[in-house]
Amino acid sequence: MKVRYYDGFTPRFNDFFRMRDELDQLFDIGLPLSNIRSVPRGTFPAINMQEGKEDVTIQAYLPGVDPKKIELNLEDNALTIKGNRDVDSTDEKTNYHRRERFSGSFSRIVGLPEGMDSEKVEANYRDGILNISIAKAEEKKPKQISVSVE
Repeated sequence: MKVRYYDGFTPRFNDFFRMRDELDQLFDIGLPLSNIRSVPRGTFPAINMQEGKEDVTIQAYLPGVDPKKIELNLEDNALTIKGNRDVDSTDEKTNYHRRERFSGSFSRIVGLPEGMDSEKVEANYRDGILNISIAKAEEKKPKQISVSVE
């Protein structure tokens, strides 16, 4: 821990400044986030979203989720991903020492850019990854404008 001394103040204030620094360290969330996660712990599913000229694609990482139990809804520029990842069946004598894999129902809402075409959505699931493609509305797509020479 780094201890700072504040010149110009009487020594009794140094304890208050040190305590403030320790509290700042305690509650510092470290922006950018300082570990491997880019979202808070417990956020499920993890996603990647990218925007191209024609569409927005989203990859939702859903290992162990039955694709029949995934529900997608698109409304007001928000995509909702809901589903359930079943708990592993165990007998009553099992005692867990550590259980880090999420199980149970989940719901995640992903904000989308303006101008998406809700009629042109495709989704497929393969190897634990849900790929979603949402086309941009024609009026939102970039248009090439030719310049005429007179």
